[in-house]
Amino acid sequence: MSVKQFKKSKMHSAILCCLSFGSVAMISSQAIANEQEAKKAVEVIEVKGIRGSLSKALNAKRFSDSVLDSISAEDIGKFPDKNIGDAMQRIPGVTVVRTYGEVNGVTVRGTAPEHSMVLLNGQNVASVGWFDLGGINRSFNFEMLAAEQISGMDLYKSAEANVNEGAIGGTVNLKTRKPLDLEAGTFFASAEGAYHDSAEEWDPAYSALGSWKTEDETFGVLVAYSNEESKVYRETLSNFGTPGAGNLADDQGNTHATYTAMSSILFDEDRERSSTQVTLQYTPNDNLELSLNYNLFELNNDHNNSALFGIVGFGTIDSNSITKNSSNVITRATTNGAGGPGLAPLFNNTVLRTPEMQTDALNLSVDYNADDWTVSFVAGSSTAEGRTKQSSTWWGDTENTANAGYTYDVSGALEIIPTNPNYMSSHDNFKIFQEFTYINYVRDNDIDYLQSDFSYQLNSGIFTTIDAGIKFQEQTFESRGDYRDVDVNTAIADGLTLADFNGGFVNGLHSKEGRAGSLSAFPIANRGLWDYAEQNQASTTTTLSKFSIEEDITAAYIKANFEGEGFRGNIGLRYVDTDVLSKGSIDGVPSQGKKNYTNFLPSVNIAADISEDLIFRFAAGSTVARPDYDDMQMAETISVSFGTATVGSPDLDPYKADQYDIGLEWYFDEASVVAATMFIKNISDYIETTAATEPYAGCSDTCLVTRSRNVGTADVTGIELQVQHDFDNGFGVQGNYTYTDSEVTNSAGKTVPLNEVSENSFNLSAYYEDDNFSARIAYNYRDDWMRQYNGSGSGSVNDSYSQVDASIVWHVLENVDISLEAVNLTNEALILRHPDYNNIIHSVDEFGSRYYLGASVKF
Repeated sequence: MSVKQFKKSKMHSAILCCLSFGSVAMISSQAIANEQEAKKAVEVIEVKGIRGSLSKALNAKRFSDSVLDSISAEDIGKFPDKNIGDAMQRIPGVTVVRTYGEVNGVTVRGTAPEHSMVLLNGQNVASVGWFDLGGINRSFNFEMLAAEQISGMDLYKSAEANVNEGAIGGTVNLKTRKPLDLEAGTFFASAEGAYHDSAEEWDPAYSALGSWKTEDETFGVLVAYSNEESKVYRETLSNFGTPGAGNLADDQGNTHATYTAMSSILFDEDRERSSTQVTLQYTPNDNLELSLNYNLFELNNDHNNSALFGIVGFGTIDSNSITKNSSNVITRATTNGAGGPGLAPLFNNTVLRTPEMQTDALNLSVDYNADDWTVSFVAGSSTAEGRTKQSSTWWGDTENTANAGYTYDVSGALEIIPTNPNYMSSHDNFKIFQEFTYINYVRDNDIDYLQSDFSYQLNSGIFTTIDAGIKFQEQTFESRGDYRDVDVNTAIADGLTLADFNGGFVNGLHSKEGRAGSLSAFPIANRGLWDYAEQNQASTTTTLSKFSIEEDITAAYIKANFEGEGFRGNIGLRYVDTDVLSKGSIDGVPSQGKKNYTNFLPSVNIAADISEDLIFRFAAGSTVARPDYDDMQMAETISVSFGTATVGSPDLDPYKADQYDIGLEWYFDEASVVAATMFIKNISDYIETTAATEPYAGCSDTCLVTRSRNVGTADVTGIELQVQHDFDNGFGVQGNYTYTDSEVTNSAGKTVPLNEVSENSFNLSAYYEDDNFSARIAYNYRDDWMRQYNGSGSGSVNDSYSQVDASIVWHVLENVDISLEAVNLTNEALILRHPDYNNIIHSVDEFGSRYYLGASVKF
């Protein structure tokens, strides 16, 4: 048995032993971070409703020693937004990533989503993605989480020695409910219908929670479940790649810069999300608490990605039809079917996927409090599984290719005009002619941990307590893609057309941009195509890619908390040692690489009372974020004839950040604040994918090697402004503004803004509530931001984006509510441009508005 196998078995045995003990003793979960917060003297907030939720969140911010923002659900089922990520966008310094309408990632203070970290009750949560074309990174997918079971969240913006490392943006701690905190016999249930106006479809959702505890309040049980079905309906106009210089010839042999591929896409997804929680809590006396918590999150999102696709090179450009802009890029031209039989310039590309994802977390904690010391023990495990089957096909008229000619116009949002308008009128015109794939993508993430924390109360000087702890964590990420060919020649011989899988016609697409003709209406396939693919897949499997990343992490910390007349805070040091083992394949031969790095992460947080209601804050600390799994995989592709190699390796250092905060917070009422915070992040060892000439075995002494490297530095400076006020007459307002100046110096010495970072963003919401109603309207805005598009190497820029959400709740009876909520009321679209080519529109994504009508009851 290897040393690593022995360590893994040892940790699993320890965890299973602890969890077995916990189940016999009937114990429940409580994170150490929550226990430490409970010791602090904070005000008790009794106000209910929207004002109560904002007051609780403000209370947590005010009495925190660190730079922190909080969100609170003032009652069961009353989280302030439909999605955890939607709620986070209303925190200063946070902007969100919307890939499929719902928030699936957050950008905190100028850092990418994978550079922030999500904890559940203070502990790491395993996570996997599903999209095969997306990078495999450490970002947590917020689409996995239903809001009903989350009682609140804290976003740590400054470093603290006792908080898990791994984030240079922010650390999000999601908190679930505990039975001993609720009244005995608490029961909550809700039902809801969701309407997506683009899909014109209603979908159901329901949730329930029950909590019970003994009369002496020493033992409690909580069980909760929620299930939500929803439609995700994304309409996209997209041009692919970048217009290269002279990348396509016309019918006279002259070359031009043009987009070579473009499409109108309908992403039609049936999503089902469910969450399960079981919590046991046992306090046999005032000194001891034992707890066990289990959470299960499941997400299935079967979808049909139907695209009317045009590839200019499948035909020939008519030289007389060309219009160019001042960058000498074609903005309008006609391509005919002269490319020859077997190629249809305008065709249907159908991609069917059945992603299934599951994340669970089992957590045991034991807390003992003596007169002047406390000790806590945590053991837990979190696993995530992602299984995505995919089939892709191309359909078009390959016999009379002139039918598949078209005119394209990219002077605004993409427009495609078929040469033969009748081409779109029948499924029979679309015959299968290329690509019939059947792929199964498998991703697994496992995390096991043991943690012990100790706190001792001091009786002299300004230092009140000293905390220390140690944590052992093992985590593994595995990914592979299994490919089975479906014989496209047999399908062609069978004479398959879209008529064999008639899914009707899509129409009325892209209403926000007003596109017409083929882009808004074209024939599509139904999901019966799956049956043919599964029945005709090859018997042999080819593994497209396979790798695993194993990380053994040992962390220890010491932190001193201090308090004096008008000030408080903490100073600490966290030590982290990381061992990495990466396994993969080099030139078809199994291979592995190792990496070890150690980090010392100091931190200090100070909160000083300038007056009774005015607080000055200062924080400084060092943090790290580990490289993405994509960058660390052992992989190699060599082309001797071209003298190139693409290489992956675990030999990367983590991102490192030294960060500083200075802020003022004026709490002029129980539910009111005016605050300003300046933040600075100096990031080193920034990871970039670069190409450089170097000697490389199996290639040459002057091989052009593409790999991820620690080459860059980045600087982020910004200011957050926050205002919140309750007028004490039912009305209230909440708003924030963030300015972020970000830049990264890449390997070429060029300074550019960081990806996904807007310079200006703000949120504004207003509410009203009384005994019968509560209502809220919220506006969210961010200005343009840069991102790399599909690894093209050219910077693309998203236009500014704004969104309006609203909700109203009618308190029908003391325990019965009826609610109506709306998300993206104005159906805003995401628009991506190429600034290097006269701001040509690269893509337009339209998600539609969503409405929710629900009822809930609580006893």
